[in-house]
Amino acid sequence: MTYKKHRESAAAGASNKPNRVPLLSTGIPGFDDILGGGLPEGSLYLIQGLAGSGKTTLACQIGFVQAQRGKKVMILTLIAESHAKMLNHVSNFSFFDESFVGNQLVLFSGYNSLASEGLRGLLKLITSSLSEHQPSILVIDGFRSVRDSSPSDLNLSEFMHSLNSLVFTMGCTTLLLSPVEGNVPDSENTLVDGLIELGQYEHGMQLIREIKIFKIRGARHLLGKHVFDMNQSGVVIYPRLEAIAARSQMAAGASEHYVSLGIPSWDPYIGGGIVSGSISCVLGSPGAGKTLMGLHFIEQGLKDKQPCLIVGFYESPQCLLAKAKKTGIQLAAAMDSGDLEIIWQLPVEALGDDLAKRMLDNISQRGVTRLLIDGVEGLRNIVMQPGRNRSFLVALTNELRVRGVTTFFTEQLPYFKESRPRADPTSSELYENVILLEYVSLQDNNYRQISVMKLRENGYDGAARLMTISDSGISIDGVATEATTRAQQSNRGNDGQ
Repeated sequence: MTYKKHRESAAAGASNKPNRVPLLSTGIPGFDDILGGGLPEGSLYLIQGLAGSGKTTLACQIGFVQAQRGKKVMILTLIAESHAKMLNHVSNFSFFDESFVGNQLVLFSGYNSLASEGLRGLLKLITSSLSEHQPSILVIDGFRSVRDSSPSDLNLSEFMHSLNSLVFTMGCTTLLLSPVEGNVPDSENTLVDGLIELGQYEHGMQLIREIKIFKIRGARHLLGKHVFDMNQSGVVIYPRLEAIAARSQMAAGASEHYVSLGIPSWDPYIGGGIVSGSISCVLGSPGAGKTLMGLHFIEQGLKDKQPCLIVGFYESPQCLLAKAKKTGIQLAAAMDSGDLEIIWQLPVEALGDDLAKRMLDNISQRGVTRLLIDGVEGLRNIVMQPGRNRSFLVALTNELRVRGVTTFFTEQLPYFKESRPRADPTSSELYENVILLEYVSLQDNNYRQISVMKLRENGYDGAARLMTISDSGISIDGVATEATTRAQQSNRGNDGQ
């Protein structure tokens, strides 16, 4: 079964039973994915997070998107900030459209009603406003003011029950915005249909935004935290790759097809090539030839008329193309034709899930079948949360296998080691094939050697062989031990003269 058909089959199986409560698509990239399809309509949601976490921007973005879809939206503020100032804060985002203000999107203040008449007066205002405007979406900003108005727990519970019943009866999806954190047993937390928290994660001098869904009644949401960003278009959420993989539980099929690595003098020693759709890693010291070997792999894919993708972190696309050209690998024409694309990401202040999404989207849109990820350390550097590296890479490599992408990772080792390097214990989970590039010293000169540490589903020659790099690229010479013996014999002969 192809990847596309597998996805369609899984989606069909998940949607056999229709939702009794329609789901409201938020229009925010990635949000519906973590919500389980959207927000069940006519329900009451609490969106909480400390100052600056993005609550108002998120709610306003949902509001303007719904207004663009022809729905009526009402924003009720319980804070002293003027509506003009609030709109000014979101006016630089592309979702903002001033023509909707006062028409599809109306704004009211409930601050005076709450201050003078308490919860009863506020509920009366909300009821009359909903009856008059019949909005599909209601946003109540500054909801913490309700708690700060010092109602008794009983009065607050009664207010929350009444508000929940009101919006359900009116079919109005309602978002309460509150500047607090934590899933605490307060009435506003326990009596809502959904609880969403925006937060931040700090690591050293870096700070990233996170979103977490504590509960959504009537939807199968993704658990755990997910990162998000704010750019010119507004809020963009990146569902955690591991959560998506765990939910889909998709497994790659088996392949009996072998593909060449693009180095004719090396393929015979690895049974003619590697299994199509497998994941390979080339370990080696800086300058050992890892990237160049990956470029040979990509060049062979282009010769076989396969769309290819390179993801790099340390060498810019221009430098990479120049390096390839110096060794006879011509990639510029493939770049011009679109058969090859390069995603370059400086491995600082970036989001791993964002890069993974761009990578996987590129693969799906272009039908990529060969991928070079030059520097797995770059991926590890941008996954900030402690302990997440392994699970992130396991999820990513599984997604690549499911898509049938033959993938080539490069990974850096120190220049010299006193003992033979050993693969990381997690390599068995990540890679079917592991190739090692090392430096060896012969007659006081340093040479490169190549050997196989692991090659799944294929026979191979386990001897370490000398590898040379010239203007025509990589070539593999004789067995390294034989060359060492000849060098030792030559040295003994010279000593005897």
